[in-house]
Amino acid sequence: DDEVLALNKPSGLAVQGGTKTTRHVDRLLSAWGEGLERPRLVHRLDRDTSGVLLLGKTPAAAARLAGAFARRRAQKTYWAIVFGNVQPYEGIIDMPLVKTGVGDREMVIPAEPKDPRAEPAETEYVTISRATQRAAWLALRPRTGRTHQLRAHMKAIGHPILGDPKYGDEASAELSGPLKLQLHARRLELPHPSGGRLTIEAPLSPEMKAGFERFGFHENEAPADPFAGGR
Repeated sequence: DDEVLALNKPSGLAVQGGTKTTRHVDRLLSAWGEGLERPRLVHRLDRDTSGVLLLGKTPAAAARLAGAFARRRAQKTYWAIVFGNVQPYEGIIDMPLVKTGVGDREMVIPAEPKDPRAEPAETEYVTISRATQRAAWLALRPRTGRTHQLRAHMKAIGHPILGDPKYGDEASAELSGPLKLQLHARRLELPHPSGGRLTIEAPLSPEMKAGFERFGFHENEAPADPFAGGR
Protein backbone atom coordinates (compact mmCIF):
# COMPACT_ATOMS: atom_id res chain seq x y z
CA ASP A 1 0.00 0.00 0.00
CA ASP A 2 1.50 3.34 -0.96
CA GLU A 3 -0.42 5.34 1.65
CA VAL A 4 -0.49 3.28 4.82
CA LEU A 5 2.23 1.51 6.78
CA ALA A 6 1.20 -0.92 9.54
CA LEU A 7 3.67 -2.20 12.11
CA ASN A 8 3.29 -4.94 14.70
CA LYS A 9 5.01 -2.98 17.46
CA PRO A 10 6.97 -5.15 19.89
CA SER A 11 6.50 -4.78 23.62
CA GLY A 12 9.20 -2.62 25.23
CA LEU A 13 9.71 -0.28 22.26
CA ALA A 14 8.55 3.30 22.80
CA VAL A 15 6.62 5.01 20.00
CA GLN A 16 8.14 8.44 20.61
CA GLY A 17 11.20 9.75 22.40
CA GLY A 18 11.21 11.38 25.80
CA THR A 19 13.50 11.74 28.79
CA LYS A 20 15.94 8.83 28.76
CA THR A 21 14.34 7.34 25.62
CA THR A 22 16.58 7.33 22.57
CA ARG A 23 15.36 4.15 20.88
CA HIS A 24 11.82 4.57 19.62
CA VAL A 25 9.64 3.96 16.56
CA ASP A 26 9.73 7.58 15.42
CA ARG A 27 13.53 7.48 15.18
CA LEU A 28 13.54 4.13 13.36
CA LEU A 29 11.27 5.62 10.67
CA SER A 30 14.28 7.44 9.26
CA ALA A 31 15.11 4.13 7.58
CA TRP A 32 12.30 4.87 5.08
CA GLY A 33 13.65 8.31 4.27
CA GLU A 34 13.42 11.88 5.46
CA GLY A 35 11.21 14.86 4.73
CA LEU A 36 8.15 13.94 2.68
CA GLU A 37 9.39 10.36 2.35
CA ARG A 38 9.27 9.76 6.09
CA PRO A 39 6.17 7.93 7.38
CA ARG A 40 4.24 9.81 10.06
CA LEU A 41 2.79 8.54 13.32
CA VAL A 42 -0.97 9.06 13.58
CA HIS A 43 -1.62 7.49 17.00
CA ARG A 44 0.38 5.98 19.85
CA LEU A 45 0.73 2.84 21.94
CA ASP A 46 2.31 2.58 25.39
CA ARG A 47 5.90 1.35 25.40
CA ASP A 48 4.94 -2.05 26.86
CA THR A 49 1.82 -2.57 24.72
CA SER A 50 2.37 -4.67 21.61
CA GLY A 51 0.32 -4.71 18.43
CA VAL A 52 -1.07 -2.66 15.55
CA LEU A 53 0.60 0.70 15.00
CA LEU A 54 -0.51 2.61 11.92
CA LEU A 55 1.46 5.27 10.04
CA GLY A 56 0.74 7.49 7.09
CA LYS A 57 3.28 7.23 4.26
CA THR A 58 2.48 10.69 2.88
CA PRO A 59 1.53 13.90 4.70
CA ALA A 60 -1.97 13.76 3.14
CA ALA A 61 -2.55 10.11 4.11
CA ALA A 62 -1.28 10.83 7.64
CA ALA A 63 -3.64 13.79 7.97
CA ARG A 64 -6.65 11.70 6.87
CA LEU A 65 -5.71 8.83 9.19
CA ALA A 66 -5.10 11.20 12.13
CA GLY A 67 -8.49 12.79 11.40
CA ALA A 68 -10.18 9.39 11.62
CA PHE A 69 -8.63 8.84 15.07
CA ALA A 70 -9.57 12.35 16.20
CA ARG A 71 -13.20 11.89 15.11
CA ARG A 72 -13.31 8.45 16.78
CA ARG A 73 -13.86 6.64 13.50
CA ALA A 74 -11.03 4.23 14.27
CA GLN A 75 -12.33 1.10 15.97
CA LYS A 76 -9.64 -0.44 18.17
CA THR A 77 -9.80 -3.87 19.76
CA TYR A 78 -7.25 -4.72 22.42
CA TRP A 79 -6.74 -8.09 24.08
CA ALA A 80 -5.82 -8.13 27.75
CA ILE A 81 -5.37 -10.72 30.48
CA VAL A 82 -6.58 -9.25 33.77
CA PHE A 83 -6.64 -10.25 37.41
CA GLY A 84 -9.86 -11.89 38.62
CA ASN A 85 -13.18 -12.56 36.91
CA VAL A 86 -14.89 -9.35 35.90
CA GLN A 87 -18.54 -8.94 36.90
CA PRO A 88 -20.64 -8.30 34.90
CA TYR A 89 -18.73 -10.15 32.18
CA GLU A 90 -19.31 -7.30 29.70
CA GLY A 91 -19.96 -3.61 30.13
CA ILE A 92 -18.79 -0.03 29.73
CA ILE A 93 -16.44 1.77 32.13
CA ASP A 94 -17.31 5.46 32.03
CA MET A 95 -14.84 7.13 34.35
CA PRO A 96 -13.08 10.47 33.81
CA LEU A 97 -9.32 10.35 34.36
CA VAL A 98 -6.75 12.88 35.47
CA LYS A 99 -2.95 12.87 35.17
CA THR A 100 -0.79 12.85 38.27
CA GLY A 101 2.98 12.71 38.83
CA VAL A 102 5.70 13.70 36.37
CA GLY A 103 8.16 12.04 34.01
CA ASP A 104 8.54 8.30 34.53
CA ARG A 105 6.20 8.52 37.51
CA GLU A 106 3.31 9.95 35.51
CA MET A 107 0.09 8.00 35.99
CA VAL A 108 -3.59 8.56 35.39
CA ILE A 109 -6.13 8.07 38.14
CA PRO A 110 -9.93 8.37 38.41
CA ALA A 111 -10.82 12.05 38.73
CA GLU A 112 -12.67 13.52 41.69
CA PRO A 113 -16.11 14.92 40.85
CA LYS A 114 -15.88 18.44 39.39
CA ASP A 115 -12.07 18.29 38.95
CA PRO A 116 -11.50 20.86 36.16
CA ARG A 117 -8.54 18.82 34.81
CA ALA A 118 -10.61 15.64 34.37
CA GLU A 119 -10.77 14.16 30.87
CA PRO A 120 -13.76 12.00 29.91
CA ALA A 121 -12.77 8.37 29.34
CA GLU A 122 -14.88 5.42 28.22
CA THR A 123 -13.86 1.79 27.75
CA GLU A 124 -16.07 -1.02 26.51
CA TYR A 125 -15.12 -4.54 27.58
CA VAL A 126 -16.21 -8.13 26.90
CA THR A 127 -14.91 -11.28 28.60
CA ILE A 128 -13.71 -13.79 26.00
CA SER A 129 -12.55 -16.55 28.35
CA ARG A 130 -11.81 -17.25 32.01
CA ALA A 131 -9.04 -19.27 33.62
CA THR A 132 -9.35 -21.27 36.80
CA GLN A 133 -6.42 -19.33 38.33
CA ARG A 134 -8.49 -16.15 38.77
CA ALA A 135 -7.50 -14.57 35.45
CA ALA A 136 -9.70 -13.47 32.56
CA TRP A 137 -9.02 -12.69 28.90
CA LEU A 138 -10.89 -9.58 27.85
CA ALA A 139 -11.45 -7.69 24.64
CA LEU A 140 -11.21 -3.96 25.35
CA ARG A 141 -12.42 -1.16 23.12
CA PRO A 142 -11.47 2.39 24.13
CA ARG A 143 -14.08 4.92 23.03
CA THR A 144 -11.68 7.72 23.98
CA GLY A 145 -7.90 7.84 23.69
CA ARG A 146 -6.51 8.90 27.05
CA THR A 147 -2.97 8.08 28.21
CA HIS A 148 -2.90 4.66 29.97
CA GLN A 149 -6.72 4.60 29.74
CA LEU A 150 -7.20 0.83 29.57
CA ARG A 151 -4.66 0.15 32.31
CA ALA A 152 -6.13 2.80 34.66
CA HIS A 153 -9.74 1.74 34.02
CA MET A 154 -9.06 -1.94 34.69
CA LYS A 155 -7.22 -1.06 37.91
CA ALA A 156 -10.08 1.23 38.97
CA ILE A 157 -12.64 -1.58 38.74
CA GLY A 158 -10.38 -3.95 40.70
CA HIS A 159 -9.06 -6.02 37.79
CA PRO A 160 -5.59 -4.72 36.89
CA ILE A 161 -4.00 -5.98 33.68
CA LEU A 162 -1.45 -8.66 34.55
CA GLY A 163 2.25 -7.84 34.26
CA ASP A 164 1.60 -4.13 34.74
CA PRO A 165 4.32 -2.66 37.01
CA LYS A 166 2.59 0.71 37.17
CA TYR A 167 -1.08 -0.12 37.69
CA GLY A 168 -0.85 -3.55 39.30
CA ASP A 169 -1.23 -4.40 42.99
CA GLU A 170 0.23 -7.13 45.20
CA ALA A 171 -2.35 -9.74 44.25
CA SER A 172 -2.03 -9.13 40.50
CA ALA A 173 1.78 -9.05 40.78
CA GLU A 174 1.74 -12.44 42.49
CA LEU A 175 -0.50 -13.94 39.81
CA SER A 176 1.56 -12.31 37.03
CA GLY A 177 4.87 -13.83 38.12
CA PRO A 178 7.41 -13.18 35.37
CA LEU A 179 4.81 -12.10 32.78
CA LYS A 180 5.25 -8.75 31.03
CA LEU A 181 2.29 -6.40 30.41
CA GLN A 182 -0.59 -8.50 29.05
CA LEU A 183 -2.02 -5.86 26.72
CA HIS A 184 -2.01 -6.20 22.92
CA ALA A 185 -3.51 -3.95 20.24
CA ARG A 186 -5.09 -6.82 18.32
CA ARG A 187 -7.18 -5.16 15.63
CA LEU A 188 -7.74 -1.79 14.05
CA GLU A 189 -10.53 -0.90 11.65
CA LEU A 190 -10.94 2.54 10.12
CA PRO A 191 -11.63 4.36 6.83
CA HIS A 192 -8.78 3.92 4.34
CA PRO A 193 -7.35 7.26 3.13
CA SER A 194 -8.24 6.28 -0.47
CA GLY A 195 -11.77 5.08 0.37
CA GLY A 196 -13.26 1.88 1.71
CA ARG A 197 -12.42 0.23 5.04
CA LEU A 198 -9.04 -0.84 6.33
CA THR A 199 -8.83 -3.71 8.82
CA ILE A 200 -5.50 -4.79 10.29
CA GLU A 201 -4.86 -7.56 12.81
CA ALA A 202 -1.59 -8.10 14.67
CA PRO A 203 -0.38 -11.58 15.65
CA LEU A 204 0.28 -12.09 19.35
CA SER A 205 3.60 -10.92 20.76
CA PRO A 206 5.89 -13.39 22.56
CA GLU A 207 4.89 -11.63 25.82
CA MET A 208 1.17 -12.25 25.21
CA LYS A 209 1.80 -15.80 24.00
CA ALA A 210 3.47 -16.49 27.36
CA GLY A 211 0.31 -15.29 29.13
CA PHE A 212 -1.97 -17.36 26.90
CA GLU A 213 0.13 -20.47 27.54
CA ARG A 214 0.22 -19.87 31.27
CA PHE A 215 -3.57 -19.62 31.62
CA GLY A 216 -4.57 -22.04 28.87
CA PHE A 217 -6.18 -19.53 26.51
CA HIS A 218 -6.30 -20.21 22.75
CA GLU A 219 -6.56 -17.52 20.07
CA ASN A 220 -9.28 -19.43 18.21
CA GLU A 221 -11.62 -18.98 21.21
CA ALA A 222 -12.10 -15.33 20.24
CA PRO A 223 -14.93 -14.31 17.91
CA ALA A 224 -13.89 -12.14 14.95
CA ASP A 225 -15.59 -9.17 16.61
CA PRO A 226 -16.26 -9.76 20.31
CA PHE A 227 -18.31 -6.54 20.40
CA ALA A 228 -20.73 -7.56 17.61
CA GLY A 229 -24.28 -8.35 18.58
CA GLY A 230 -25.63 -4.96 19.53
CA ARG A 231 -23.55 -4.43 22.65
